[in-house]
Amino acid sequence: MKYIYSYLWIIFLTAVFCCCRDENFIIPSENEIPDGVVPRPDASIKGVYILNEGNMGSNKCTLDFFDYTTGIYHRNIYAEINPTIVKELGDVGNDLKIYGNRLYAVINVSGYVEVMDVETAVHIGEIKIPNCRYITFHKQYAYISSYNGPVSPNPSDSRLGIVAEVDTATMQITRQVTVGYQPEQMAVIGEKLYVANSGGYNKPNYDRTVSVIDLNTFSEIKKIDVAPNLHCIAVNSQNNIYVSSRGDENSISSDTYIIDTENDLAKGNLNVKTSQLWMHNDILYLLGYDDNINSSQKNSLYSIVDSRIEKVITENFITDGTDKQINVPYGLAVNPETGEILVSDAKDYVTPGTLYCFSQEGKKLWSHTTGDIPSRFAFTKKKFRGPNEIPEEKPSGPSPYISKVLDYHPAPGQFVNLLPKYENGDNQEIMNAKACEALKNNNQGTVSLGGYGGYIVVGFDHTIENVSGSHDFKILGNAFNNNSEPGIVRVAYDQNKNGIPDENEWYELAGSEHSNPATIQNYNITYYRPSENVSATEEQYIRWSDSEGQEGYISKVSYHTQSYYPQWVTNQQMSFTGTLLRKNAVVTENNGIKSWKLTPFDWGYADNQPNNSTAAEFDIDWAIDKNRNPITLPGIDFIMIYTGVNQTCGWIGETSTEVLGIIDLHLIQKQ
Repeated sequence: MKYIYSYLWIIFLTAVFCCCRDENFIIPSENEIPDGVVPRPDASIKGVYILNEGNMGSNKCTLDFFDYTTGIYHRNIYAEINPTIVKELGDVGNDLKIYGNRLYAVINVSGYVEVMDVETAVHIGEIKIPNCRYITFHKQYAYISSYNGPVSPNPSDSRLGIVAEVDTATMQITRQVTVGYQPEQMAVIGEKLYVANSGGYNKPNYDRTVSVIDLNTFSEIKKIDVAPNLHCIAVNSQNNIYVSSRGDENSISSDTYIIDTENDLAKGNLNVKTSQLWMHNDILYLLGYDDNINSSQKNSLYSIVDSRIEKVITENFITDGTDKQINVPYGLAVNPETGEILVSDAKDYVTPGTLYCFSQEGKKLWSHTTGDIPSRFAFTKKKFRGPNEIPEEKPSGPSPYISKVLDYHPAPGQFVNLLPKYENGDNQEIMNAKACEALKNNNQGTVSLGGYGGYIVVGFDHTIENVSGSHDFKILGNAFNNNSEPGIVRVAYDQNKNGIPDENEWYELAGSEHSNPATIQNYNITYYRPSENVSATEEQYIRWSDSEGQEGYISKVSYHTQSYYPQWVTNQQMSFTGTLLRKNAVVTENNGIKSWKLTPFDWGYADNQPNNSTAAEFDIDWAIDKNRNPITLPGIDFIMIYTGVNQTCGWIGETSTEVLGIIDLHLIQKQ
């Protein structure tokens, strides 16, 4: 959008001539109910987060929250909730999304993505990516666009951009792919990622393409020629992509273009000027400017398009004249529950903005002061718990979740010493406690078991009852389509009530591979501590040998460079014994690029099937004794999970079971 880039220079110069605020200065939070707000205690959408960009160079990006249930607008919540974070959110907030239980804020100039708890906005971690722009999600991954260079609207600083793939469990970059110049918003359709390339630093020779990325190979397979200086993306139920073009400074004005994703071709345009897009039930809402390229005169547009028939319904969805009070319409969102329309006013880009809420009919309901340059919105169904709110009282009685970790002993692997995080001086007791903190009370943190044999032993504050004809518990992992890392499950019943699992009380749960001739019983593997001077991509990193006379290595992958050998273990080697499952990896090759599919087994293994599948549930009646004969248990008090496959899959690395929690299905049904 030509209009935005003219203001980019204004913001940049303002940052140069204005003093940066002191890092110890904190903008105070404010909480009040705007005039005209009617609280909705039973609302499905509990609230909306608002990201305020803050003018460049001032470190004034802030986060607001409007609570639909109470009607309270909480202004600048991040600083109060996270008082130890220096300079709070940082410099220029560019995007805001919710995925799972986490809130992600892309902070452009500061070069990182802030990760927060969605209910409390408490800091969880950060993902460092220079000049990052936008974020989207698919399965267990986040995809982040980056200009891949310095923040400078100067053609000499321009370079091809990238999209980084990030594992949401570890917040680590797993892969990256080169796209066009200065990539902006993205969308995932099927197994393809579409990226709008702007070329905004190459004025007036803008990029005019949408990159198409194959998510399996993570390679660019096509560039779709569209129009100059692309920016926003929205997708309708027919999988048509609507992408905004900012136009150029010569003869091409801004517009909205349509891409047919079945054929990956641009098929037309709406002839609607656009700066922001929001799709709601196939109705496309647009902010734009009816600007004469050769004139400084700009009139705001508030358009609605029916994307099913690709026709403009109205050029002004604000029907009560409030649009005349808005100086710079900047942010746009539609409440998915009520259809209410949010429009933010950036005013002069250096003072607090205003958020307006309109009914579906375009009548103003309320407005409120925001931070500087309010731009992005994220609606949540989670109840917001502010810094002074008393946590809800926990129900009495036994918990359906893990209450203790008795032993955490991973084999070497790429997530070992990261999930959970090892710190210098940690011993076995501390690592057990860290694993427990990740898993107890349904926290759903991630614990990696490393390569074959690595295990965890957990306990409960009650006996999980064995109910005949019913699944008894569920193990949560991070398995998804063609990404299965199966773990074998053992259970124990505390018959003597001494609070620990005695050796002769362990019984394996026989899964679908129990009778497979390829399954090996009493398999043993030994890993040998490596030299810590191994390079980051060393294929022959951690050597192993096994009872089948085989030898091999746990390789070191480029995106996980920490030690893979458990650092709290002092022994020079470690051994594991158990049942070995057949390898489940299927490798394919396309244009010289290999990709792996980790196919799931039918049932009976941890981290094998998605958490929403009944195949992630377990029946205590599957228990077998050491002679592989069925045994009947009244219930279980302890569960052991260990990685059941010994394989390495190229750049994916070793197969390692991950555990996110365990649920007693009988107790959870009673709550």
